[in-house]
Amino acid sequence: MKTFPILALLTSPLLADISLDPTFHFNGVIGDTSADSFSEIGGHAHDPNDNFAVQGFEPGLNLRVDDWLAGFTNINVFTDSNHEVDWELEEAFLKFKNLPGGFELRGGRMLARIGLQNNQHLHAWTLVNSNLTTSQFLGEEGLMSEGIELTWRKDFDQGFFAISTNFSNTASHHHHADEDDHGDHEDEDDHGDEEDHEHEHEHSSEDAFMEDNVFVTRVLFGYNQSDFHQHRLGINTAWGENGYGRDTYMHSIDYVYTWRENGLELGGREFSVGAEYFYRDVEWIGEEDSTLQGAASQQSFMAFANYRFHQQWIAGIRYEYLEGAIGGADIHMGETEYAFESSGRERITLALTREFRYSDIMLSTIRLQYSHDNLEEESADSIWLQFGFNFGGPEVR
Repeated sequence: MKTFPILALLTSPLLADISLDPTFHFNGVIGDTSADSFSEIGGHAHDPNDNFAVQGFEPGLNLRVDDWLAGFTNINVFTDSNHEVDWELEEAFLKFKNLPGGFELRGGRMLARIGLQNNQHLHAWTLVNSNLTTSQFLGEEGLMSEGIELTWRKDFDQGFFAISTNFSNTASHHHHADEDDHGDHEDEDDHGDEEDHEHEHEHSSEDAFMEDNVFVTRVLFGYNQSDFHQHRLGINTAWGENGYGRDTYMHSIDYVYTWRENGLELGGREFSVGAEYFYRDVEWIGEEDSTLQGAASQQSFMAFANYRFHQQWIAGIRYEYLEGAIGGADIHMGETEYAFESSGRERITLALTREFRYSDIMLSTIRLQYSHDNLEEESADSIWLQFGFNFGGPEVR
């Protein structure tokens, strides 16, 4: 008789409702720019970096166990600016759901919840390239964190309120190919090693990114005015130790309004408009003179509108402004160098997307996009044709 409780305990995991749902996404792009180089108009690791580029092949896997555990993992395989194939692990996390008090807990590597785009993968972008703020303020791949995140959500009749707090370090910005290249050069002569050592402490704009002991909080308020009109308001704050060994602070607010012709039902016309404002304060330190210390602030603004005017056609527009900032002027051998320097930019983007839907979980896209960049010393025009394929249902977020 005593064996029955033991047998039930051992076999209970087999009775759980477990699902493993794969996803596959691909984005490739062809195009050109009048800028001197693709890096001048890019910034994100998956922005177009050549006349022809594989932005990403993204296989992923969703895990769902009853209503208490979920998880997600994916990698991104892409071609870099040297036409070489590279890859990175983007996310690998578990999420414990429906905890007492309305809490959820995520742990692992994840895209932090901050702003409108950072928590989205490449295939979810509505335009060919990332928002300027995502790459210039948050990191080359956005803010990719390794740590834990606690979320509390409260639903009410016409919406919800949620607050997420993330404490982590950022994931390494080095890709797999970077590690291989490093290993290949270990046998070079001592002179090369000395040169590398001399330059390894040089400051760059990337030093402004948060790296260690990163703390992020996002408050999200959703209000469904009706089935046809939805409002989303987000407030974000973030703090972390940067590459200078000092602190970077960020605060932002974002808003999105969405109208759907068919309400909560699929299909029909759809219109969305939104905006995002970021403020960043970067504490810097001089490269040669550690007593040279200070802080520089920057602002950014982004506004967009998307209109699905036909079941399979979407028109989009985006305007972006990034304020330039400098700090820590140091005259060396007659030239002025700065401990911190971030260029100002302004960009407007137009896009037209054609969707081909084969089923609820299979979709391909063709997107034509034009961008005009006002850089500090020149302006540039770019045009892109992007091809995408998507397979799979909603991802665990």
